[in-house]
Amino acid sequence: MMLSRQLTSHTPAAGRKTVALAPRASRPIRAVTARVLERAVSDAIGVSSTGSAQSYADDDSDEEEEPRPLRWWEKPCSFKEIKSLAEFEAALSPANNGGKMTVVDFYAGWCACCKSSFVHLCRIPSNKFLAENYNFYKVNIEQVNDLATVLKKKGVRGIPYVLIFDRDGTDIIGCSGAFKKMDALKKNLDFIARAEDKKSLVLDPNGFVINRS
Repeated sequence: MMLSRQLTSHTPAAGRKTVALAPRASRPIRAVTARVLERAVSDAIGVSSTGSAQSYADDDSDEEEEPRPLRWWEKPCSFKEIKSLAEFEAALSPANNGGKMTVVDFYAGWCACCKSSFVHLCRIPSNKFLAENYNFYKVNIEQVNDLATVLKKKGVRGIPYVLIFDRDGTDIIGCSGAFKKMDALKKNLDFIARAEDKKSLVLDPNGFVINRS
């Protein structure tokens, strides 16, 4: 039932006069309810009805970032990483090598050839005989700049390149560590380990170690 309002006015001649006004329009119940609920929810979670999504994003800003994927040369490998000239010299020292010869692979992160041979190099120490005779190391030439003079003296002109040192730290031989030379490298390491006179070893034109005499 609609209710009407009455307005009473005073006129000098006619006295009181009652004027009927149009009924007041009722508020849309659904609209009011929606606004009330929206305000209540906003107050409850402590954010405004506008920009709430941004507020949630800000709340997550203190979450830990996901770790970046390992670069190819950072993946697990049996070759230990040498990070300084001091570590390089220590690796060759008879006091630290445990009576074994030393194999050092020189590489760089930008070197595609180094990347292709990396997995195969890492498998070499799985050979029991070679693991009993050698310690295996790798050096990122981008990160160990003070090795430049050493590489020049050793005749290293390209990478990947492997240097092999005797138990007393002296040079034996250097050869390619490229994927295409992987079989030759494995045979060379085996040959060197079995050779009695390591000072007479040289590379033949095909990259295999032989006795000079």
